[in-house]
Amino acid sequence: MTTTDQLDEKWDLYDRQMHIVGTARRRDTLPAGTFHLAVACILFDERGNVLVQQRSLHKLSHPGAWELGAGGSALRGEDGPAAATREVQEEMQLAVSVPRTAMFARDFYSTWIEEWFVVQSTIALADVHMQVSEVAQVKLLTLADARKLLTAAGINGQVARLDAAAALLGLS
Repeated sequence: MTTTDQLDEKWDLYDRQMHIVGTARRRDTLPAGTFHLAVACILFDERGNVLVQQRSLHKLSHPGAWELGAGGSALRGEDGPAAATREVQEEMQLAVSVPRTAMFARDFYSTWIEEWFVVQSTIALADVHMQVSEVAQVKLLTLADARKLLTAAGINGQVARLDAAAALLGLS
């Protein structure tokens, strides 16, 4: 199967203190103790519904799985908010500005750091134009329906992130 992931995209590498300590390409093995930055942006409409997306079947990780919002790897020179803003624009063609204050979590994994953002905006499914290389389909769901779908998808932490984001917006 051919992947749609860009294996030559360039990333900044970070240490645990979030200092940039080098660069790498997606295809590279990262030096021990370094991480690349990934972002996820959960989008709610003004009524408290959440936008979920099904990943393209051609993605390297979790092909075809349902997940929250938009996200991906930060490119060289991007911080978390810039990467989240770009990913929402690329994947869904939505012009949403993601401020630093929208970040509500940062997790460290073996080779990446994931920053989570939440934004509430005027969103309609008719305004979403999916990047088919990244996204198979999108849905705008109530919190209860999103919890059910994400639980069935089985990607670790998605429901907990949804609940945390909803609580921050006073939606839970």
